[in-house]
Amino acid sequence: MILKRLFILTLLTSFSFLKSSAQNQKKYIYYLHGRIIEIQGKNAVSNVYGKYEFNSIIKALSNKNDSVIAMIRNTNVDHLQYAKKVSKQIDSLVEKGIKSTNITVIGASKGAIIASYVASINKNHINYVLLAGNNDYQENNRNWKFHGQVLCIYEVSDTIAGKHYNYWKNRENFTTKFEQIALKTNLGHGFLYNPIDAWLKPTKKWIEHQKM
Repeated sequence: MILKRLFILTLLTSFSFLKSSAQNQKKYIYYLHGRIIEIQGKNAVSNVYGKYEFNSIIKALSNKNDSVIAMIRNTNVDHLQYAKKVSKQIDSLVEKGIKSTNITVIGASKGAIIASYVASINKNHINYVLLAGNNDYQENNRNWKFHGQVLCIYEVSDTIAGKHYNYWKNRENFTTKFEQIALKTNLGHGFLYNPIDAWLKPTKKWIEHQKM
């Protein structure tokens, strides 16, 4: 009877360890969408760029082992206040034992501005992917100092937020990695409206390995 109890206890302990280990390897991916969804809702359509394929993007980022957190912002939220909300959620995950390298924040357009604030205020070395989040206005009006591993993706034909990130890369930061990719899809700002390989493949690689 004692041996049986010890055997059961060992099994339970092993199961608990395996469950904890699997949880620690799980990826937590935040996707912060563009402003057009705040205005029009999840099925937003731009007269210039077409439909914002929100569901397709989330599906493309997902797999059975990971958790994608993609909340719909249904009001014109303040960048910093929303970033503080996301930052607190990240802190909570880290406090639960989730490895910082298994947490990624992906921001698109306004979502990239919010993600930049998160990267500035949250000191955990998590991963960031910023899609179309820089222009002269940001450089002249923000004072971000990034933490973590940052990948910036911009489209050279984007007249809204298609500027490179040299300004941010070369100023004082607390990053361990800071990379950027220039796309030439000729889709303008609309490149982020769909899960195209040009930005999706490097994003998924960054989530897994934090390298290009």
